[in-house]
Formats: sequence, structure tokens, C-alpha cells
Amino acid sequence: MSEQLLKAIIHLLAIVAKEDDVTEDERNAIEDFLLENLSKDESIKYMQLFDQMTSHMSGDREVSFGEQKEISILSKQVNQELTQQQKIVVILKVLEVIMADGEISDRELELLHLIGESFNFSTKAVDHIKAYVITKERSQLDAENILIVDDSTTNGSTSAAKHLKRSFLSGYIAFFRLPALEMYFMKYMGDSALTLNGIPVRKNKIIVFSAGSTIRGSKIDPIYYSDVVSAYREEGIDSKISFVAENIGFTFPNGHQGLRDITIAESSGKLIGLMGGSGAGKSTLLNVLNGNETPSQGTVRINGIDINKERGKVEGVIGYVPQDDLLIEELTVSENLYFAAKLCFADKNDDELHQLVDKTLSALGLSETRNLKVGSPLQKTISGGQRKRVNIGLELLREPSVLFVDEPTSGLSSRDSENIMDLLKELSLRGKMIFVVIHQPSSEIFKMFDKLVILDVGGYQIYYGNPVEAVIYFKNIVDLIDKDAGSCIECGNVNSEQIFNIIETKVVDEYGKLTDQRKISPQDWNGYFTERVSIKPATESPDEPEKTLKIPGRIRQLMIFASRDIASKFSNKQYLAINLLEAPLLALILAFIIRYVPEGSNDYIFKENPNIPAFFFMAIIVSLFMGLTVSAEEIFKDRKILKRESFLNLSRLSYLVSKMVILFGLSALQSLLFVLIGDFVLGINGMTFSFWLVMFSVSCFANIMGLNISSAFNSAVTIYILIPLLIIPQLILSGVVVNFDKLHPLLSNSKKVPIIGELMASKWGYEALAVTQFKDNEFEENFFEYDQTIANSEFKSVYFYSAIEANLDFVHSNFATGDVEKKQKVKEKLKLIQSELRKEMQLGGIPNDKFKSLEDLIPDKFNKEVFDETEKFIKIMRKIYNNRLKKASANRDALTKSMTDSEEKAEAFAELRKDSENEAIVFFLKNSTAENRLLETKTELIQKIYPIYNVPTPHHMLDIRSHFYAPKKHFVGNYYDTLYFNVVIIWLMSLFLVISLYFDWFRKVVNSFGK
Repeated sequence: MSEQLLKAIIHLLAIVAKEDDVTEDERNAIEDFLLENLSKDESIKYMQLFDQMTSHMSGDREVSFGEQKEISILSKQVNQELTQQQKIVVILKVLEVIMADGEISDRELELLHLIGESFNFSTKAVDHIKAYVITKERSQLDAENILIVDDSTTNGSTSAAKHLKRSFLSGYIAFFRLPALEMYFMKYMGDSALTLNGIPVRKNKIIVFSAGSTIRGSKIDPIYYSDVVSAYREEGIDSKISFVAENIGFTFPNGHQGLRDITIAESSGKLIGLMGGSGAGKSTLLNVLNGNETPSQGTVRINGIDINKERGKVEGVIGYVPQDDLLIEELTVSENLYFAAKLCFADKNDDELHQLVDKTLSALGLSETRNLKVGSPLQKTISGGQRKRVNIGLELLREPSVLFVDEPTSGLSSRDSENIMDLLKELSLRGKMIFVVIHQPSSEIFKMFDKLVILDVGGYQIYYGNPVEAVIYFKNIVDLIDKDAGSCIECGNVNSEQIFNIIETKVVDEYGKLTDQRKISPQDWNGYFTERVSIKPATESPDEPEKTLKIPGRIRQLMIFASRDIASKFSNKQYLAINLLEAPLLALILAFIIRYVPEGSNDYIFKENPNIPAFFFMAIIVSLFMGLTVSAEEIFKDRKILKRESFLNLSRLSYLVSKMVILFGLSALQSLLFVLIGDFVLGINGMTFSFWLVMFSVSCFANIMGLNISSAFNSAVTIYILIPLLIIPQLILSGVVVNFDKLHPLLSNSKKVPIIGELMASKWGYEALAVTQFKDNEFEENFFEYDQTIANSEFKSVYFYSAIEANLDFVHSNFATGDVEKKQKVKEKLKLIQSELRKEMQLGGIPNDKFKSLEDLIPDKFNKEVFDETEKFIKIMRKIYNNRLKKASANRDALTKSMTDSEEKAEAFAELRKDSENEAIVFFLKNSTAENRLLETKTELIQKIYPIYNVPTPHHMLDIRSHFYAPKKHFVGNYYDTLYFNVVIIWLMSLFLVISLYFDWFRKVVNSFGK
């Protein structure tokens, strides 16, 4: 308090006291006020000032105009420095001066109202205070803002006043409440020796009853601040809440016991602190109480409802504010609250939501920061205290009936800490129940709590009760000298640290040095608690807990999640720039590097560029890389927000679909930019859509794979280490870097793509691009059907039937041999011939009666006649294939001639071929230089040449497997173009990953390994 302010207050008191001569009682009242605020020497100085002021004032019976003006000037000075709570104390002091002589004159009453009005208090409020101060009879204290504490079991004739019973209390204590300021005053009218926070209570003395205060007497039970507040609050609470945690125990997966037999029983409107040393289990207890963890034993109930067994019934009742920030850093303060409100209140329109956000921001004192980005803790745009308030604001929006807050003051200044706790206390005063994990609170914060739960190492409960009483409780156990003092008598402060100093006191050895051994173990403290503290069972409310929210439907949730994510991404300019420039830059760099021009030539020719297969392959890898990197942190960075929103029971599917929609949209744009630039630089014509479709599909597959690892792991470093581990197998097993025939024998397959390759999206994507470029380019699409017939006819007549004849000759030469080894080989050869010819007849639609010796191609029936019949059939089939080849060649030549029958057409034909066909693609897909053009195994003949023309033969209706570069794929008796079939397979793989993501299979597997 400044000197000028004190002089102004003394001046006001002098004006009031100088109705006539100042009495000794009035002087004593002024002297008491000065001694409460100043030293003895300073008090004497200001008493002299008071005497000087009163000696120069007139003793008129009416208030003069000059005095009115003087009071107005003095009040203005007081208004500039004192809060409304402090000004109430000044008014009380004015009343004490007025009542010092036992009566109130008209002039004094006029002065009182004038001062009250100047202090911005209504006449009604001043009259209420006056009535409380001057009334001495219990029967006259009958108003809603009065609480009477006495030995009676009923309230007697004072029906409007609240009542508390304290046995053996002489007389009564009258409390007065100012609801607007949430201030409480007390006066005692009786003969019992009472103390308030260790200071004797004087009879009929008006005292401010502040947070954390305790009234004690030799025989009466203590009267706590929380008892008084609860008595006033109880009738004003519409929805009753009971919270019971009964015999709670919790065991971690590794077998360590985190909590042991914890019991808590509370009702509406309480602020409960959870305290304990490091490793005592505070956060574990908080997570068990809020339902994040299921207790190993005991139950947690809200209004009789088990929150673990009947979660649906407490949906929206519980709120949670973790220690870490749960904010979307790219959004502004108001946007964070706005999107949170949209997820809570489906029944409110945008205007109502904005009004709610504005109201919350105002209550939080954040109106001026509403349009500032939240930012990260390392790149701050708002302070740490403001971040904490925004976090709490996310829950204040909907005001859950039970709120759990984990260390809200950690890392904050004392002023910010008190502001945060004031918010929580205010919420509890509105009937909510707040549980707060707190660490080393200041005296002011410590006294705000209504109840305190203290845990010791190992999860032992060692205290449960009034916070200030806790100091006395522990002092009494160790029998300290000042064991009955809970707070400092001079200043009223409570040192909470002394509780833990007592709990953790170490044993001193014979040399006077502290050892590591504690004097009293956690088990012993728990034993004292069990003996000395009896927990009163809470009356469990039969009412269903109030739900303050209306959750939107799944589609609406999806839209809200998506709009929130889009707003977040659009506000992150760096994120946007990187993701929009990444694809075109990579396309430009890759295309520029592989734009090959032969030495001695100045013109780029698409047909002669040997790097096109590599570009297609790199495009697939780029799709995988971009899809993974853009999604790998999406769920991981939202994990804390999802933990908070889990109390709202929002749709996981809506959240995941919103992520996928945005990522797919981004992937579609990235793929399009890559394709457009790549096609332009490299002159890839006619496959923009197919190229984009494949890249987009592979990117979406990678998006969902990224979301899976983002959901499964708890570290960004781990996630990014995994990306190469996911991409490298896609690279190696794509069929490009390593031929499928050259893999480890356990993995390879000579006839079809091995199973390990079928699991790679890169294989399906690259194959689709290569096959499409070969057969669907503007040049080859005219000739593909003829080229396919020619190639297949050539293979059959030149390679296939030559192999059949060679095997048949071996059988004919050796079928009568006595050599066991050759006999076995003859058997194998006959089985091979029979199998292959049977397939030929089925594929060609040839009836069995056209080759009657087919069933005789076995050792027991084979003879010269069978040999001749078989050779005859081979010659017929060769002739058929030769005729097909000639016919297809003639048709091809005719088409070529029609397209080149003029010089202009011939030039256009040549240009079309140069711009559409690529020699490297042709080389790989025809495989004309294969070492083994036909591979013979013990059971079948496998075509290795012309894979692009070879239509796979299924083993059954659902057989979709084929060789690499097949032009068509089989499923359920039908054949489908490789491009669309492969794209569908990629999307089916993506669908599997979506299902695994929804059910969190990856995370469960990772956690099982962790355990």
C-alpha cells in the first residue's frame, strides 16, 4: 500500500469519525486498522496525522458539498490502487468507526452510502454489509448470504440463513458472503476460546475469512474454509455429483505396483489436490481416476456409475488437461477453442459457437491474444501461462462435471500459477469437481484446495483431508514443538514443503551425517493414516451425471476434423511450400538427369532414351517416399489431443477418414505435378492419366502405411528411422533392381512373381506403368494384337514344341531301358509332355478326340504308335501356329502399309513411333535376350521370352498371380487389363492397411513386443 493511498484512507476515516468530537472507541478502531497494516512506530505517525485531520474538520450534523467533493477525490485515488475486495475491507473499517460509539447517525449513514457509491458498490450491497455488522442478535441474522454456526441441530427461526452444527460451541459464529466478489467475512458472538489460523478471535470483530482459513476451539471440530464455501454452494448446485474411488490398486504391466488401496470420496464443488514426491504415483492415480487406466483392483464411480465398465454413461462428464500442451500449434488461440467447441456442441450454430469462444477467452483473460498463433514451446508467440490457460479453456468450453488437471502450474511464474489456479477454483465454486496434481504449491495456491490427497513412494496413501490441517497432522505424528500451528501466525502463510520435509526425514548416523534411510517408511506413514484418518463415505447421487455437450454425428465430425486439419496445414507456410514444391522439383531434377541424348546428336528422342524404365521406377519410389513422409507424423503429433478428445468419445473412423481425405488430396496434387513435369521434360505422351493414377494409388498406399506407423510408435525419431526400412524392401523387391529369378531360392519363383514380390506395392505400380507404356502407347496400340499373336505363335512353334519333341525323342529312345535312373527320367518326361499338351488342348479349345494318344503318354502304355501319334499332333499344332503367325504378319503389314502409303504418312508414322515407343521398355518387356527363353523344370515348361505377350494361365478361379509384365491378369474366370487390375490390387492393399489402422493392429503388435 502506497503512502498516498494510506493517507487517502485515513482522510476518509477522519471524515466519518468527525461527526462530533472523536471518541476513544473510534480512535481505538483506527489504531487497530493501522496496527494490522503497519509497524507500531508507523502507526503512531499516522494516528498523529488522523488527529491533525479531525482537528481541522467541522462537526456539522449534515454532509456538506465540500465533503462530498472531498470524498469523491479521495475515493478516486483509492479506486486506482485497490481491488473491489480490498475496498470492501475499507468499507468495513468505516463501519467499525461508525459503530464505535454504538449508533449510526443520519450523517454517518449518508457518508457510508456516499463512500460505497464512490467505490462502485450499490446501496443495497452496502446496506447488507451494514446490517451484518450492526446486528448482534442471532434471530435477526436471517438472509441468504448469512451462515450460522452453532451447537443447534436446526436453524431455528432463521429459515433463510444457512446453518452448520458444531457441538460444544458457545454462542454462534455468523458468516457473511458477498457473491459478486466471492468474499467471506465472520464474526463471533460467544465465550469459547477460538482461534483463526492460530490467532485468537475477538468477540464481535469483523474478520475476512480467506481461502485456506481454519477456525479451531478446544472442544469443537475445526471449521474449514471449504466447509463454509460448501454450505453456501450446496443449494445453488443444480446437478449433484458424487465421486468415489474405493480401494484402488494399480499394477503396471511389468508387475510393479503403482497404487495401493487408495480411497477418495467427494461431492460437488470441490478442488482436490493430489500431492506426493517423485515416483509416488500422482499421475498414475490421476489416470486411474479419469478412466485413462483401468485399476487392477477397486472401482471408480461417478454417481454410482463405474466409469470403466459403463463408459457410455459418463460420456462428456469427465474432462482432462494433461501436463503437456494439447494445442494445435499452427492455429490461433480462438481457432483452437472454436474447433474444440464444434466437436462438443452439435446443437449450436457458428454464431453461438463464436459467442461461446469469446466468452471463454474473456474469462481466461485471453481476448487480446485471440488472433495470435499458439506456436510451439520453442517458438513462442504466446507465453507459457497463456498456453496453460488455453489448454484449460479447451475444457472450460463445455465445463465437464469432473475435471482432471495434471500439474497446471509447472514451469510457470508464481503470478501465472495463481491465475491458473484461480480459474480452477472459480470452476469448482460453480459446482464442478476438480482434481489437480500439484507440485510445491505456494501458500496462496495451497490454501485454495478444499481437500488434499498425499501419496508416498510406492503408491501409498498417507493423507486425505484439509490442506492446512495436513501440516498439523504430520507435525503431530513426529511430535514437533509447534505441532498445533498449521500456518504462520504473523503472515498466515502455509509452507507446504515442510510436509515433505517431515515425510522424507532421513536417519542421521553416529557421525551426524544424513543417511539414505528414511526415519519413517511409506508403509509406516500408511499405517498412521489407516489408524488416524477415517474417510467419511460420500452419499452417492442417484442422478445421472449432467452431460454438457452434444456430440455431432460421424459425418459432421469428419468435416470438422478435416476443416481443422486443413486450417492447420494452410497456416503452416513452410509445410505448404515444401509439400507443393517437393514433387515438381523432384520431377524436374530426375527428368533432367535422365533426359539422354546420344553423343553426336542434338535432338532428344523419346524412343532412344534408355532411362525411361528407371524414371518409371523412380516415380514409384518417389510416390512411396512422399506418401510416407507427409503422413508419418500425422497421428503421432495429434496423440495428446486425441487423448483429451477420448473423453468426448468421438469417432475414431471419422478422424482417420478426415486424415486420409486430406492426405489423398495432397497426394493427388503432388502426383499430378510430378507427372505433368516429368511427361513434359521427357516427352512421355499419351499416358498422363494412367501415370497419375498409378502414382496417386501408390502414394495413397504410402499415406496409409505412414498413418499406421504414426499410430504405432511413440517417437518421431523412430518413425523416421522406419521410413527407409519400409522403402528399401519396396525398392529391392519391385522386380527392377533384382530380377525375381535371382532372389534367394527360398523366395524366388521361376514361373510367377514370388509371394514376397506380390506384397510390394512398388511391383504392382511399376509393372502397371511399364506394361501400359508398352502396349497402350499411340503407336503400339495399333499393332499389339498382331504382335502378340506373332510372338506367341513363334514361341510355340520354335521353342515350345521343339522342347516337347526333344523330350519325346528322349522317351522314345529310352522307354524300354533297364536303367533305373533313366527309367525314372522317362517317367518324368512323359508326365511333363502329357501335362503341357493337355494345357495346350484346353487353351486352344481342341477336343480330346483330336489327339487320342494323350492319355497313353504314360510308361505303361507308351509305344511306337503313341510316339508317332504324338509327333503327328505336334506337327499339326506347329502348322496351326505357323498359319496364325503368317496371318497376323500379313495383317500387320497391311496396317503398316495403310499408315505409310504416302510420304507424309510415312513421316508421321516414323514420328509417332519415335514419340510413343521406347526401346528400353521394349527390351525389358520382350526379354528377347534372355539366356533361357524357355525354362524347363521337372513338371512344366516356363516361357521366359515375350512376357508382355504371354497371357497367364490360372490354376483356379481365384488365382490372380502371374509372371512379371503380364499384359492381362485373371480373376474369377475373366481377364482384366494390367493397369486397372494392378491399381485395384494396390487399393485392396491400402484397404487392408486402413482396417489395421482402425483396429490399431500395428500398435498392439509393437506394444506386445515392448512388454
